[in-house]
Amino acid sequence: MLRGQKVAFRASKRDLERLWACNRESARVWNECLRLSKEYFLQHGRRISKSELQKQTKGRFHLHSQSIQAVCHKYLFARQSAQAAIQKGLPHARYPYKQKKFFNTKWAKDGFNVYENGTIALSMGIHNGKREEPILVHVSHLPKGTIKEIECCYDHGWYLAITYDDGREAKAYQPGRSVGVDLGEIHTIGAFCENGQALLITGRKVRSLHRLRNKKLADIQRRQSKCQKGSRRWKKYERAKRYLLSKSER
Repeated sequence: MLRGQKVAFRASKRDLERLWACNRESARVWNECLRLSKEYFLQHGRRISKSELQKQTKGRFHLHSQSIQAVCHKYLFARQSAQAAIQKGLPHARYPYKQKKFFNTKWAKDGFNVYENGTIALSMGIHNGKREEPILVHVSHLPKGTIKEIECCYDHGWYLAITYDDGREAKAYQPGRSVGVDLGEIHTIGAFCENGQALLITGRKVRSLHRLRNKKLADIQRRQSKCQKGSRRWKKYERAKRYLLSKSER
């Protein structure tokens, strides 16, 4: 069964700078996907295919080939989701159009090596006929299982989003042994079992934190509305909003 886990890691200052460069390069791949898709639609009157998009982005960026493909796949998935939403008549649905400065970099399959001491070598591929030195990160607690994908993310701190196979098989439905769970805010978990047992876990503490977050967020937005968009003070309030939302999400 495939599972996901966020894992903190350590790395040298040089490798952290290289991770920043990877996320900037991944953003360049995303922006190029937007440009190629737009040009292809204007010239041919239809959306660019997966194979054509990968062909036109292959070998053009300073990343592992599978990392480039991963960005293309994310763009195609976002495009398909937008198309499905538009077909359903959702009024605010739009195809991907926003340019990015940073984008999470993903390594899959042969793009990384995991060692027993917790060190992970993230491959940078071959450029100009020479294999690039890998990026080394050190993880103290790796998930138990076969690691399938590693995504490097930043949210007021670096972490790895690891997808792994824990080796277990999903169990088939068994009458009388299933539970339905409803996640909420007032009641964090409401669960009911087929045998008649039920469980309620209150979430009023979480609700109070959300209310405090909304109060602070409204205060920041009120101050930001008095600033000129793009000014230094406006950007300061924008960073404060991102910090507040990130902290609340964690």
